[in-house]
Amino acid sequence: MRTNGFVGLIIAGICCISSQSLLAQTDFPVEPSNESEGVFRISNTSDYEYEEYQPAAVDAVSFAPSSPRTSDLSPIAMPDGSPAASGEYYGGGEYYGPLEEYTQGDWIEDPYLEESTYERLGIVAGAAAVFLKPGFDTDTAFYTEDQTGPSTITTSNNFPYSYQTAPRINLGLIDNEGLSAQVRWFQFQDSSGASAVAGNNFTFFNALPTKTSIGGVSAGGQAGDYMVASSSMNLYTIDVDLSQELNFERWQTTFGGGYRHASVSQSYQAYGTASGAAVASDVGHRFDGNGIVVFGEARRPLGLWDRRSKGTSSLSLISSAKYSALWGTTKYSAVDTTPGPVNAVAQTSSNKSLSIAEVQIGMQADFVLQTGALVFVRAAWDGIWWNGAGSAASESGDLSLLGGSISLGMDW
Repeated sequence: MRTNGFVGLIIAGICCISSQSLLAQTDFPVEPSNESEGVFRISNTSDYEYEEYQPAAVDAVSFAPSSPRTSDLSPIAMPDGSPAASGEYYGGGEYYGPLEEYTQGDWIEDPYLEESTYERLGIVAGAAAVFLKPGFDTDTAFYTEDQTGPSTITTSNNFPYSYQTAPRINLGLIDNEGLSAQVRWFQFQDSSGASAVAGNNFTFFNALPTKTSIGGVSAGGQAGDYMVASSSMNLYTIDVDLSQELNFERWQTTFGGGYRHASVSQSYQAYGTASGAAVASDVGHRFDGNGIVVFGEARRPLGLWDRRSKGTSSLSLISSAKYSALWGTTKYSAVDTTPGPVNAVAQTSSNKSLSIAEVQIGMQADFVLQTGALVFVRAAWDGIWWNGAGSAASESGDLSLLGGSISLGMDW
């Protein structure tokens, strides 16, 4: 009898130890996941109790992957007032994060939308093909005077400017906080021409006025006289700037400023015959200046999207504005040749200031590659205004460049 009782006590002890071991194994069961990184979502689903945990155990029921380009998540805590918030246990709600971490912070619904840092290689680059058409206060190439009637009729022969392709390139460095230093270059060139032939002895052509003592040349006076005029333009800008990315809710913005060097040169040539004698006019002026540039850009993704997650893509509305103030020197020269021949020359140099305003509105498609690089393609309308740049034969007046652009860029 005593032997049977002792054996019974041993069996009862083994059962107790086995039961406690089984309960300990079911304390925090974790479902396997094929995700490489992430955080656990833990919720209270069991009703059994322990002496040291009140009122219930917890069960890991799901796995929420974090952004592959996100290095860490901000700490996330249980709602205020729950026993878990005081560190007693992890029950009574949901909790994102390993049990040994994230003991304080804000409650969120989706880790994909968390504002978190991510590692960048530090390179930003872009290139654009810009299609622009120049416009001036006046596009006149020369004037025609018809004196066949009782009164003189004057008409303007304009330069037929068309769209030209211009390159725009940027290259720089960027850190994980969105602070960037870049160099930007843009250049535009264009040329145009116009001509006319006199049909009778009472048709005359007047070239654009100049600063010489002659003040410009005239052609015509007999049938067969003619005038040919041409213009050319070359301008460019070089920027060295700093910029900072700033996000506001779903808006992604960039603000910056820096140094700008700009140059614009224009020329005008006109030649022809006046009663069979040769006449010509050659005019050119150039501005070179340095100054400051400031700019801002805003992007609004269409729909919810994490710009830092590998393998994702999205479409965004974009708009940007840039303004620069420049101070420099303008140089002017002109040579007029009339029958004789008689040459008149004029040359001037003076200080001058001008400003440049730029606006861009369009759409941008972003693609995050598996390497972590963000590649974008942008289609936009572009407007550029050079206030005070002048025209082909004049230093006064404004120049506009209007059109569109296709851009390809990378943030890696």
